[in-house]
Amino acid sequence: MDFQLYKKMLKEWAYEQEPVFIVGPERSGTSLLFQQVSNHPKFCDFSHATVETFCFVKPWLLLEPAGPENYEMRVYLGQKNLKVFQDSIVPLIERNKMLSLEGMSRQYLNHPKREEIWFERRYKHINRAFFYSSWKHLGEKRLVEKTPAHIRCANEILETFPKAKLLICTRSPGEIIASHKKRYKKEIELGKSANDPSIAWLAHSTEDYMKYLNSINNNINTLLDEMPESVKVVPYGDLTTSPDNTLENVYQFIGVDYIDPNNMTRSRNEQAWDPLLNKAPQKNEVDLTEELSNDEIDFIKVKSQTLSNFWR
Repeated sequence: MDFQLYKKMLKEWAYEQEPVFIVGPERSGTSLLFQQVSNHPKFCDFSHATVETFCFVKPWLLLEPAGPENYEMRVYLGQKNLKVFQDSIVPLIERNKMLSLEGMSRQYLNHPKREEIWFERRYKHINRAFFYSSWKHLGEKRLVEKTPAHIRCANEILETFPKAKLLICTRSPGEIIASHKKRYKKEIELGKSANDPSIAWLAHSTEDYMKYLNSINNNINTLLDEMPESVKVVPYGDLTTSPDNTLENVYQFIGVDYIDPNNMTRSRNEQAWDPLLNKAPQKNEVDLTEELSNDEIDFIKVKSQTLSNFWR
């Protein structure tokens, strides 16, 4: 197919789709919510419990040969489909090579020329082609994707898919930070070294985590003000203590019928590192003193006073 016709077809397809993107700070329940949505029969099925593509954060990885950094992108796309996908967007690959030779940054997030880079590198079209190929691979059912960091890409997501819905997970700051520390310890127990870059995101200071959550809080409030019809906040505390009511509201927001999570049966690879992902949402008591000092707990309480009331 002529590439311009292909791009036109992708636009028409993207304008019809209503994908769901699950975002929010890490360790806030994004994986648990992803399980519930992807278990719904209206959505595409996954053999993996969680897949984080980072396709809006690092779209240039979609143009590169198979490697560790784009592994989960390829899981979503289908491991054998990378070449066919890349062959379908050769003009975009060549354009990006040229722009790199001219010195244009590949990174657009937090860049002063964010909009220019996003446009000139045609990241919107690259992502449309990626999700179209993934949609074909996943049985042409409604798409759901979970990458916590995509909370920073809401505008780009909605430019790519105008009918997309964003489910934003939140959680008590103390529980988020304690969960990071607990997961870090578990990764060490499983054999990773303390300075392994793959777990650096689990090893920040409590102060840095609170700064990050404050920035996410501001981002969420902006989204709620500017695009309330496209975003919904899903507090972890609500999901785990009142799963029926919470999921009923979530399903209503994304436009599907409510199904009791205990009655949804889709085969999944069990997650040894987080057994709760293998079950329907349930109350999860967290003893902060097991992972945090009293000073850290007090610090979190003080800093949390400036956050919105959806951090629970």
